[in-house]
Amino acid sequence: CATDSGKTQVDALLGEILTTCEKIRTLLHHGETWLEPSFREVNPMMMHKTAWVEYVPLGVLGIIAPWNYPFHNMLNHVLSGLFSGNAVVTKCSEHTSWSSVYFHSICRAALEANGFDPDLVQLCTGVAETGKAMVECPHIDKIFFTGSP
Repeated sequence: CATDSGKTQVDALLGEILTTCEKIRTLLHHGETWLEPSFREVNPMMMHKTAWVEYVPLGVLGIIAPWNYPFHNMLNHVLSGLFSGNAVVTKCSEHTSWSSVYFHSICRAALEANGFDPDLVQLCTGVAETGKAMVECPHIDKIFFTGSP
């Protein structure tokens, strides 16, 4: 986190690594429960009906992550995207390509070690045109953008 983002190791540890580890712990502890169908009350006119919220995978998520928190801002969406049954394509900032390639390799190795296809996670590096191509790509079903235009 500190190599190409310019932050101190303490800032990287407290602001990125620990928060991401907590996200992993929370997903493992609560994630399956959070994704279960959730029943809702209906009004008296609809008492013969049943209502619920059901969470379904979207398909392929496109994540456009900024430079300032490359580990957390990339993995935050990768973790929740994979956990909810999606494939993920991440476009990292051109300023944090080195660390993003490293983080991406960790994701792929973790998927493979647990019996999943490592190709569920892909990484694109590049400038604004790369992000534009992702937004316009017909194979990406949902875009998550963190940053400012």
